[in-house]
Amino acid sequence: MKNKFKRTQLLTRYAFFLGAAVLACSAPDSVAAGHGASPNKPNIIFILADDLGCGDLGVMGHPYVQSPNIDRLANEGIRLEQAYAAAAWCSPSRAAFMNGVFPAREFNANKWVLSADRPTLTSMLKKAGYATAHFGKWHMGQSKSAPPPADYGIDENFGTQSTGPVWTDKEMKQKHHRERTAARYVDLSIDFMTRKKDQPFFINLWVHNTHAVLKPTPEQKAVYKDLEVSIDDFEYPLQREFLEFIAKHGNVQNAMRAFCADVTALDKEIGRLLDSLAELGLEENTIVIFTSDNGPAPVLKVGDWDRIIPRFKKDPNLMNSVGSAGPYRDRKFALHDGGIHVPFFIRWPAKINPGIDRDTVFCGVDLMPTLAELVGADAPEEIDGEDLSEAWLGAPQAREKTLLWSDNPRWLALRDRQWKAHLQGDTVRLYSLNEDLSESNDLAGAYPEVAGKYFKTLKQWEISIYPKGASEPKAGGKKKKNLNH
Repeated sequence: MKNKFKRTQLLTRYAFFLGAAVLACSAPDSVAAGHGASPNKPNIIFILADDLGCGDLGVMGHPYVQSPNIDRLANEGIRLEQAYAAAAWCSPSRAAFMNGVFPAREFNANKWVLSADRPTLTSMLKKAGYATAHFGKWHMGQSKSAPPPADYGIDENFGTQSTGPVWTDKEMKQKHHRERTAARYVDLSIDFMTRKKDQPFFINLWVHNTHAVLKPTPEQKAVYKDLEVSIDDFEYPLQREFLEFIAKHGNVQNAMRAFCADVTALDKEIGRLLDSLAELGLEENTIVIFTSDNGPAPVLKVGDWDRIIPRFKKDPNLMNSVGSAGPYRDRKFALHDGGIHVPFFIRWPAKINPGIDRDTVFCGVDLMPTLAELVGADAPEEIDGEDLSEAWLGAPQAREKTLLWSDNPRWLALRDRQWKAHLQGDTVRLYSLNEDLSESNDLAGAYPEVAGKYFKTLKQWEISIYPKGASEPKAGGKKKKNLNH
């Protein structure tokens, strides 16, 4: 899928300071709680990994990654196994977490600047009495004209790719700077929750791990210095095929060691955060959420491997994005499940019993209304997400709204119960995810009425976001039938 926009860089040249000090925009420690504040409201920490796939953790079956702290978080809470990002790449996915709206509706057309005119997750929680902070990657407003963090209801902010306080040029140029950012963000998070422990708080902890380029420190790499990679150790054929490509054009041993080191380095910092929660006596009534913004990074654009190979020869580190999408097809930038299916764990000892929910279909747009219900905040009505809080508390829910995706007019997709449908041009493809996680058996010809229904839905979606008209369908699958009925 063609992507005409420049890839994310760790530390954008557009980032700049607002104020003389790193936390100049910080709210005073004595900020009074807003209306609706209550000492019984849970604290919330939202940890967002970058380009981490569904097969990239020990708890998700990775044969090499050591991630005991994130695994513990998953096993002590609820694991949503049908969780999706609202987009197949960084910026729009993050916007959906923040405002509950499918990003194709407005964010993509708004030059990837999050609107401050809509209520956001942080403004909603601030109004409900929460102290709010964002530490880490932002990536929803990288120009000087973008709104400052305070306009989104964020009291304290530090990170990259935003108009708020960021890393200095001197820090950016330090060796292994990016590999140490997670530790800095966790330090800031621990400091914030220590100062705010007597009122409810919310923290966006949005790390850079495991976004390429990966250059782990010697200490981080030492954990995997003796790792010997065998492609046969990976369960799923699609991941084995991907690693065979890496082995053909690069060094799969070094790539896997670097990738595993990056995940384990993140895991170490998550462990520090969880330990600090316990030491502060906040563990019981703190909701900790862990997920990723999209599927694992491709080493190149989907379907464009040959053209980009020369880049690998110049910088082998570009080939160490060897994350796993598990059983799912494709990777970041693709609307097959490998690009949008993400790990999603929620721990809240006071309310959530450990378990695995294999049925509830959850999406990034649902985060805002779900948290609103759990903490007694007022979610906006004009959003695409829905409240799925019962699922978090252990009762699987059937979602009422169809999930819709699109990053450009050439590819749209939806998820409705077990069905996944794709529209590319005038061709609709249909898959039953109950039997076909890899989206390899197109059933559009076998189920023309179902395919026709979703063709119409996707065409309506296309017209609403790319208003240039629609065309007649061409069915995929085993039987060629007109699906427009």
